[in-house]
Amino acid sequence: MRHIFAGIVLLSLFSGCAHVQEVSNGRDSYAYGVIAEREDRIEDAIQHYKDSIQKAGDDSYLYMKLGNLYLKTRDIPSAKKCFSKALQLTPEKPEALFGLGVSYLFENNYDQAALYMERGLAIDNENHSIRMLLCDIYAGMNKMEQASGHYKYLVEVFPENYLFRYNYGNILERLGKDGEAEKEYLKSVELAYFFWKGYFALGSLHLKSGKTKEALPYFEKVLSYNPNDYVSYSVLVSTYYSEGNREKVKYYLEKAIKQGVNQAYFYQLLGIIYIDEKNYEKAEEALQAGISMEDLSVTDLSNAQFYMGVLYDKTERREEMEDSMKQAIKLHPDNAMALNYLGYTYLVQDRNIEEAYRMIKKAYDIEPNNGAFLDSLGWAYYKKGDYQSAQKYLERAAEKEKDEEVYGHLGHLYLKLEEYEKALLWFVKAHEISGSKETQKILDEILWKILEK
Repeated sequence: MRHIFAGIVLLSLFSGCAHVQEVSNGRDSYAYGVIAEREDRIEDAIQHYKDSIQKAGDDSYLYMKLGNLYLKTRDIPSAKKCFSKALQLTPEKPEALFGLGVSYLFENNYDQAALYMERGLAIDNENHSIRMLLCDIYAGMNKMEQASGHYKYLVEVFPENYLFRYNYGNILERLGKDGEAEKEYLKSVELAYFFWKGYFALGSLHLKSGKTKEALPYFEKVLSYNPNDYVSYSVLVSTYYSEGNREKVKYYLEKAIKQGVNQAYFYQLLGIIYIDEKNYEKAEEALQAGISMEDLSVTDLSNAQFYMGVLYDKTERREEMEDSMKQAIKLHPDNAMALNYLGYTYLVQDRNIEEAYRMIKKAYDIEPNNGAFLDSLGWAYYKKGDYQSAQKYLERAAEKEKDEEVYGHLGHLYLKLEEYEKALLWFVKAHEISGSKETQKILDEILWKILEK
C-alpha cells in the first residue's frame, strides 16, 4: 500500500507540474507577444498570442488583442472571428462590440457597423471615440437625425470643442436647420478664431440663402487663415464681377496668382481686365501664363487663344489676331465667341462674307439669345443684301443690347431702305451713347435727305 500511495502522490505532483508549466509557457508567449507588438512586429505578435491561448486556454482579453492586430493587417474575417469569440467568453463586452463594429465598417457594411457600435454604447456610454465614428457612419448613410443626436451629446459633453461644434452644424445644415447650424458654426470660430472651415461654412450658408453681402466677409476671412483656398477666391471673384466691382475682382485675382493658386480662368479674367484698362503688356503676360499652364482642357485652351486674339486686335496685330481666332476654333469648333469675333471681323473688312455668315450663324445657333451674335448675324444679312432678314435680327439685337454699334447698324439699314425717319431715330440713339463726330456727321446728312424729300 505504501508503494501505491507514493506512486499516486508522485503522479499528482507530475500532473500539477505539467499544468503549471503550461500556464507558465502561456504567460511567456503572452509576454513575447507584447514585446513583438510594441516593436511593430505584428505577425510575430499574432503568433505569440495564439500560442498563449493554445497553452493557457481561451481568454477574452487575448482574443481582443488578436482582433485588433488582425484589423491592423486588414484581415477582417479573422478579426471578426476573434471579436466574436471574445463576446462568447464575455457576453456584452463593449470593446468586442466596438471591434465588430469597426470590422463591419472596413467591409462597408454600415448597417451592421452601426448596430454593434450602438450595442457597445448602450453598455459603455462614455466611449466618445466610438460615438464620433458612429456620427460619421450615420452621416455617410444619410441618417442625419441619428447623427444629429450623437453630435448633440458630444457637444453637451465637450462644449468647448470647436470641431464638434462645426460637425454638429454641418449635420444641422443638412437637416435644413440653417438657423441652428449658423449658431454652431459661429461658436466654432469663436472657440478657434483660426478655424477657416468654420468661416467657409458660414459664407456658404449665407450664399445659399441669397445673402451675398453677408457671405463675402466670411470668404475673405477664410483667406486670412487659408490663403490658398481656390473656392473662396472663385466665390469672391465671381460675385464681385457680377456686381461690376472690377477693382475687387482685380485685387483677388492678383492675390490668388501671387499665392500660387494657378487657374486658367483666373489668368484669362485678369487678362480681360488689363485689356479693358489698356494695360496690354500685363494683359499679354497674364494670358500667356494661362496658355502655358499644363493639363489645360481643350475648352480652356480655346478660350485662352480667343482672348489672346482680342488682345492682338486691340494692339492692331491683325494677322496674329486672325491666327489666334482660327486656333481657338480649331481647338474647339463650337467656341461661339471666337466664331462670332472672326466672322464679324471679316464683315468689317468686307471679305469672306459667306464664310463670315456661316461662322456667325453657327455662333447664333449655339447661343440664340446673345445680343452680340444677333447683331453680327443681322449685319451679315445686310452685307449679303438680305435686308428683310437683317432687319429681323438687328431689331432683336437692339432689344437686348443698348449699344452704339447695334443702333448704328439699324440706322445704316434704314438708310439703305431710304426710310430716313427711322434711320434718324437709330442714329440719334447711337449719338446719345457715343457723342462722336462720325454719328453727328451722319445725322446731318440724314436731316438734309429728309428736307430734300
